[in-house]
Amino acid sequence: MIIKKLMAYPVLMVGILFMVIFLFQLKNKGVFKDHFDKLQATSCRSALVMLDKRIAKNWKSECDDKNMIITISSNIKRESYKDDYKYKAAMYRELANSIFFISKNCANDSLERVPWVVVLFESNKMNISARTEGKHLARFATLTDSKIIAEHLKTSVQVKEYVK
Repeated sequence: MIIKKLMAYPVLMVGILFMVIFLFQLKNKGVFKDHFDKLQATSCRSALVMLDKRIAKNWKSECDDKNMIITISSNIKRESYKDDYKYKAAMYRELANSIFFISKNCANDSLERVPWVVVLFESNKMNISARTEGKHLARFATLTDSKIIAEHLKTSVQVKEYVK
């Protein structure tokens, strides 16, 4: 019955075939990848649900497989500091505050299950990449003393610095 109707309208049949081919090409190119990734339940996605509501506009968060990647564009200008040491100290202080903010504003249950959390801190003169495990990052939410927080930062966060 359907075949008879399609044979009666050959232009419609060719149009449907072209539409199917077009949709499959979009799928192969990865156009719908973001949509399908959002439908996959991972611990990274569940940790980002709360965080995405609270982050600033200069932050970008994403999940790479099961790992969390957060990119922060810094507003810190090199010209406002007298020497490189103070500029670098301000960058690292801002990075530490950002890591602490992430731990406070993510669901701890989900954050503990994230294998790696990477924070990319970008400015006009240098970039800092910090990497830690999710279970170590989740522990920051329970710490209150600044000395303990600083010690936990030293032991659990791996940092790389890139000068432009």
